[in-house]
Amino acid sequence: ALYKAFPPCMISPWNTTHSEIRCLDVTARNLDEFKEFIAKYTGPKLRFLDPQYTHSNDVRLCYRSKKDIARYLLNYIGRSRQYSELSFNCQTFAADLYGFLAGKKGVEPHHPLNRIEYRNHGHLFLYEPSLY
Repeated sequence: ALYKAFPPCMISPWNTTHSEIRCLDVTARNLDEFKEFIAKYTGPKLRFLDPQYTHSNDVRLCYRSKKDIARYLLNYIGRSRQYSELSFNCQTFAADLYGFLAGKKGVEPHHPLNRIEYRNHGHLFLYEPSLY
């Protein structure tokens, strides 16, 4: 169902050993507007099946322009392209990104199975991957 919601240019061959990041610029000014966006695309044949909201906070970074956020995302994926269903996946990325943007410690992935081997990788957002 998820693939039917994506345009053809966003669908590529599945590789279980690599990760990727896709970023959308959603024009939501607050949590309620974001929830409206999510609701618009929630359903069995749409992008989201069961959205749940576990955290919300202001972005606390000094450098937080669209360009800055794009750089942080490229740093993260450029430093670690691995994928693991248990320890390095979309839920661990979301926890890393939220903790980084909000400046919060102790943020964990939503699903309990992803918490077992989770280690925060928020530092990957900060550093130029080609310098390692």
